[in-house]
Amino acid sequence: MKDKISIQLSSYPRAMREFAEENLNIKFLLGALLAVTFLMLILVLYLIKQGPTVIALESSGSVAAIETKVTDAQIESAAKEYIRHRYSWNEQNISEELTKAKFFVLPSLVSAFERSMQETMKFVREKKVRQRVYPKSVTVDLKEKRISVLADRITEFDNLKAATELRLLLQFTVDDRTVINPWGVYVTKETEEAAR
Repeated sequence: MKDKISIQLSSYPRAMREFAEENLNIKFLLGALLAVTFLMLILVLYLIKQGPTVIALESSGSVAAIETKVTDAQIESAAKEYIRHRYSWNEQNISEELTKAKFFVLPSLVSAFERSMQETMKFVREKKVRQRVYPKSVTVDLKEKRISVLADRITEFDNLKAATELRLLLQFTVDDRTVINPWGVYVTKETEEAAR
């Protein structure tokens, strides 16, 4: 019986050593797993912050070449948006509408645009003028970088309404596209022509 006990006693330290080694291995594996999890979490947070990357594909599955050229239809659409904000307003929202129109003016000319609109804003607020403009035709000349606009203008003040024809000649340039001006079309000069 003593032999049996001595065998158990001699195997006990070896079993403890094996358990300790396995425990150490588990600790190392757990540490490595936590490190990988932490790195993955940082990567996921970075990718979320960066946002999605949109890749245009052709019908064959290959990556499509992105066309950055601005077409006359896009210029026409940008001109209509500019006119909607620049010429359609009332005494409550004129500053808001002109601020939106400012995003379609070349950035180097914004201060001149703001100065020229001060008198208009003052007059509209004092006389409580309302104006709406509906473009009838928009003609784009890409060679001259000019937009000709013919529109109906309805002006109201002191319980009077007047409908007139508005003829505009806009000079434009193409620059950086922004969230507010996705067309990248900027007005450099605006001339209101006399009605014919």
